Amino acid sequence: MKLNRYLLRTLEIWRKPSRADHFTFTWLCAVLVLLVSGSSAFAASVTLTHANGIEVRSTPNPVSNGHAVLLEISAHGLKDPIVGIQAWHNGKAVPVIGHPQKGPAAYVGFIGISYYRKPETFDVKLEWTDRDGYHFMQIPIEVTMGVFIKEKLRVPKSKVSPSKSDRRRITGERFKIKEIYNTPHPFRLWAEEFAVPATGRMTSPFGSQRVLNGKMKSYHSGVDFRAPTGTPIYAANAGIVRFADNLFYSGNHLIIDHGLGLCTGYSHLSSFTVETGQRVSKGQQVGLAGATGRANGPHLHWNAKVNGVSVDPMQLKGLINSLFVEPPSDPVTESE
Repeated sequence: MKLNRYLLRTLEIWRKPSRADHFTFTWLCAVLVLLVSGSSAFAASVTLTHANGIEVRSTPNPVSNGHAVLLEISAHGLKDPIVGIQAWHNGKAVPVIGHPQKGPAAYVGFIGISYYRKPETFDVKLEWTDRDGYHFMQIPIEVTMGVFIKEKLRVPKSKVSPSKSDRRRITGERFKIKEIYNTPHPFRLWAEEFAVPATGRMTSPFGSQRVLNGKMKSYHSGVDFRAPTGTPIYAANAGIVRFADNLFYSGNHLIIDHGLGLCTGYSHLSSFTVETGQRVSKGQQVGLAGATGRANGPHLHWNAKVNGVSVDPMQLKGLINSLFVEPPSDPVTESE
């Protein structure tokens, strides 16, 4: 009921912009994201069991476009240990790693669902090998269309209609960034929960349609946090700095590779406090907030990638952190 009330109020404000208060609107959007994306309480899951005993749970399933799916794999029912396990999505290998908490015979993997993906049901192929040979199973994932708002922003004209030389620069930058995401670190570098990188409140959610100077230009590929210029920005988790340089749109941009296709990005910084190639720990200061690049004021834009696919960082954070939640213990009954 609470979720429905916030949703209806947000939609009412959007339909009647002349009556909307901007602060109220962004606050309601932030509450919606935290309720829907940041909590596993609203996430449905599907559990399948293979004939030889392996169990796979996919969460959330159904999943909204622009979100990630967590695969939790239990091989405790197998007679013999697995000697190799791998998943496949869209013809690409998906890293399957040991569960950070549950030890041997438990594995996890993450599937990034593109913002542009249409509603459909597709299969993720999971394959593994044990002493009995090769096995596989198909895991159906249902994609639904998310509900995203529109945001109207004013930015410098040159950042909406770049010049020919700027377009060449943008093309080169996109190629460079794509190469980083195509060559992830081969091992998991994090061993604890993810944290938000800024202390300010969230002002803009993931997926909103960006109307820049009256023209529909893009969607919001991350979340924004209020952060006056000079505000310290922190690493969401341990990893390696793969990029720390200036980009046309993102301004001073930092990419942290957390291993096995999981990366987080930090945009519009006024300066860096780390450099490319440096190992960082969770909570380490990596830069200072600013308004470089295409920004209409100082803030932090935080984004996340799963195997090169942009996903809602708050939703991904909630999925990852659910791996560290202890299951409720059975009630203890006192004996007489």
